[in-house]
Amino acid sequence: MEGVLTNGASSAIFGESNSGKTFLAIDLGCSVARGIKWMEKNAEQGIVVYLAAEAPASILARLHAYQKYHKVKMPDFVVVPSPVNLFTDEADTNAVIDLVKKLEAQSGRKVRLIIGDTLARLSAGANENSGQDMGLIVQRLDRIRQECSTHFCLIHHSGKNTANGMRGWSGIRGAIDTEIEVTSNPSGHCAEITKQRDLATRGNRIGFKLETVQLGLTKWGSPATSCIVVPAEAPAKTGTKRISEIGGAINELLASRNGVAMKKKDIVAHFQGRHDKSAVYRELKKMVLICQLHENEGKISIPNHKGADQCEPVQNTNSHQG
Repeated sequence: MEGVLTNGASSAIFGESNSGKTFLAIDLGCSVARGIKWMEKNAEQGIVVYLAAEAPASILARLHAYQKYHKVKMPDFVVVPSPVNLFTDEADTNAVIDLVKKLEAQSGRKVRLIIGDTLARLSAGANENSGQDMGLIVQRLDRIRQECSTHFCLIHHSGKNTANGMRGWSGIRGAIDTEIEVTSNPSGHCAEITKQRDLATRGNRIGFKLETVQLGLTKWGSPATSCIVVPAEAPAKTGTKRISEIGGAINELLASRNGVAMKKKDIVAHFQGRHDKSAVYRELKKMVLICQLHENEGKISIPNHKGADQCEPVQNTNSHQG
């Protein structure tokens, strides 16, 4: 997908519930399956495998709405309605790989994209905040995309604090190549590329709206409907500042301490080998200045966390590292 997704890489489309992230993922996938432009961006045609682990009936209805609205059939958009668990063992990882190879052998065409809906369902039984558990999920996702030479796109949820980005272990963001945040407000829906490893499109904002499609009638005689994605102007960006990858990792560390503050030097030491020392100090200073973190006598805590001190804006910006 030109300027959005790269072959053989990984991505995540995330947002709050009802933000439109699943509708957007289906629309993107349908463009790949048809080999047509998506939001004015070229797409390389190929089979799309949609792992509908969360709500298969809803996905099938949304795909039906797309086909009805666009007056097309989608033989190259394959919905897998059964549960897929990549945490408990290798069985479902093997099953996904086998399915991809079978589809390619039968059709003579390449599977370009796998969409996993959602990360929570694909990792059932795992602790989303555990690096050990989620690291295993990342390994199995990597194995699928590498053995299948295809792009793997996850659908995921925002955390309780949307400024922190995706819910759960911060290492997920570090592992993926592309991150797309979907937001919704009264002005409309927006998909913003908030991370892009190999392309220069970070910060691009794609506007869209949802248009209702009637599919028929329910057994009670009321309209059965779903929605499709229609391009629209991106709504104005709000003033909310997304936390960085390092900032998310710092927040995750402090949250695990249940309000107990840490010395700055101990926080920096915790990330040795993972993040540059100076970058961690800079991020701590920035987060304190904008009141995302609270500093008291050289110790850092999360503001308003149960048991933590309250945050007040910092007036003196010339504090020293250490």
